[in-house]
Amino acid sequence: MRQPIYNLHNHTPFSDGAYEIDEICEAHLALGDLPVAGIGISDHLFCTPSSREVTNPRQFEKLFSSETRGYVETVLEARRRWEGKLEILVGCEVNWSLNKAHLDSIRGLLDGVDYILFECIDWAGLTQLANQSKRWPCALGLAHADVSREFPNTSMDQVVRTMANARIFYEVNSKFLPLEQQNNWYRLLPKHKIRLALGTDTHDSLRAVDTLRDLHAYVCARGLEQKLFVPPINAMASS
Repeated sequence: MRQPIYNLHNHTPFSDGAYEIDEICEAHLALGDLPVAGIGISDHLFCTPSSREVTNPRQFEKLFSSETRGYVETVLEARRRWEGKLEILVGCEVNWSLNKAHLDSIRGLLDGVDYILFECIDWAGLTQLANQSKRWPCALGLAHADVSREFPNTSMDQVVRTMANARIFYEVNSKFLPLEQQNNWYRLLPKHKIRLALGTDTHDSLRAVDTLRDLHAYVCARGLEQKLFVPPINAMASS
């Protein structure tokens, strides 16, 4: 059975992207030969400015709760506009090193968020996230992770087992094209129940969307298409 194609990594002017949600949707439909079923908007959230240091959960919630609600509602409005043409998921990208002290606060601010892409995570962070994965109200994934570089003292086999057991998905990201340079990692994946997602990390150029073809072709060529994962819609999302 052919898996639906989603691109879960796109940024808008809410954070550091140049294009609005509608423009990103139009770029995906313009691919034509690649039947994209949906996209995810994954802007950066919970980025604490150094000039507004957060020292306790109350400060964190005060700083980010309104911003997060506004972001989620903006994406949900786009989901309603594009219904029947393209499914839009509410995601976000979270910097682990900046936010590892605020995980409890973040979990309480995720109403309506379907998935999180964590970036800049080390092995200690990944094991912590895996141990706490059932406490999160949405799907968890790793953004543009170069396994051999980010976990240099841990075997790839242990990394994939940890992720698979915790149901943390791995993003096949355009940053690493050509993906053949990561063949050693992808050779391991057929042996494990690891979940995969495609992500172009779209920022200031819609040409990034075109690389979705390359990502999908590589996954299919490696026999990994059935591992492609679509995060479920968060039950807390407003209708």
